[in-house]
Amino acid sequence: MSKRQLLFVTYRDENLEEGVSYAIELAKAMYEDITLLLVHKEHNFIDKFETLMTAVTFASVGEHKAAREIMAGEPHSPIQQERKISRLVEKCSKEGITLKVQESPENAVPAIRSYLKSHTGIDKVVLSPVVTEAGDVTSRDLNRLVRTAARPIVTMTRQAVGTA
Repeated sequence: MSKRQLLFVTYRDENLEEGVSYAIELAKAMYEDITLLLVHKEHNFIDKFETLMTAVTFASVGEHKAAREIMAGEPHSPIQQERKISRLVEKCSKEGITLKVQESPENAVPAIRSYLKSHTGIDKVVLSPVVTEAGDVTSRDLNRLVRTAARPIVTMTRQAVGTA
């Protein structure tokens, strides 16, 4: 009998490590493995404008390759992402947890729905802080997901840092 799975959802182009330590501790406590679901981040108009202006800045100083990469939506190199994923797999392995990585071209909520429909071994879904705080997943979407997923949905937020 295989172990049950915890589905950890984050954006492929954001900080992959954020929230992973909590997911590992939860998986250890529940005797589960982790499936890392890398989803597509929906960019709004401001994000698109900032990306365009950044690319223009690079192009104006002769950095045409960097400008093309920025416009292609690949500010993080695939090699860097693979290294981060390898470190996460290694970190989980040291804790006795198997980490499987899945990618989806969809936004967070549709990707979660699709994944849950085709994978029955998922016990719970954990949303990374970058997913819950980016504003792409509205409270309405989250409530609908909670009602239809038939699995617990755990959301995380960043801890506020106060000054003394």
